[in-house]
Amino acid sequence: MLVRRSWTALAVVLAFVACEDTAGPVNDRAVPGPQLRWSAAAQTRILRQSPSVPPLEAYSVSFWAFVGKASAVQVRYQPAGGQALGDPFLRFEVPKHALATRADGTRLQRGDSVYITVTIDAVSLDVHFEPSGVSFSKVWPAALTIWYGNANPDVNGDGVVDATDQTLTRQLAVWSQSRKTQRWHKLASRNNTRRQFVGAPLYHFSEYAVCW
Repeated sequence: MLVRRSWTALAVVLAFVACEDTAGPVNDRAVPGPQLRWSAAAQTRILRQSPSVPPLEAYSVSFWAFVGKASAVQVRYQPAGGQALGDPFLRFEVPKHALATRADGTRLQRGDSVYITVTIDAVSLDVHFEPSGVSFSKVWPAALTIWYGNANPDVNGDGVVDATDQTLTRQLAVWSQSRKTQRWHKLASRNNTRRQFVGAPLYHFSEYAVCW
C-alpha cells in the first residue's frame, strides 16, 4: 500500500508539454497467439494489447522536463470509429520538484533540464524510459499511469475469456526491470479496475510493464 505522499504526484494537475519528437511503432509484429510475454529471468507475465486495438498515436515521444516546472506527457490510441479522441494509454507526470539527479548521478539545480524519451512496445503494455540513471525525489516522485482497457481480455491466454481473467485483472500492477539480465520487481501500485488503469510512483528510469 502506498503512503499518502507517494501518491500526491498522481493527484497534482500538471500542464502538458508538447511532444517534440514522435515515431512509428518500434515493433511491427502482429498480435496473434498468447496474450502474455514471459520474462525468462522472473517468469513475469506482461499484459498484451488486444489484436483489434487501434494503433497508438506514437510509439516514441520525447520532451524536456525542468527542475522547478511541472510537466507531463500523454499518449493515446488513435480514434476508433465514431471517436473524436482516442482512448488514453499512458500518462507520465514530472512534478516541479521531482527531478533529482542526471544520468551521471550529479545533482540537478533549479532551471536545469533533462530530455526524456519514452519508448512503447507495440505488442505488450511495456514502456522504456531514457536517459538511464536519471532519478527522482523520494518526496515528490514522478508518476506513471497506464490504461489497460484495450488489453487482450483473455489475460491468461487460454483461449477463453472467463472469471479467471477477471480475477487476474484485479492482480495487475506496475513491474520494473532495470536491465534485461535482471529480475522484474513488482512496484507498489494502484489498480483502478473501474477505470481500468494501473499507476505507480517512479524514482528512477527503467523499463516498466503492466504485469500480474
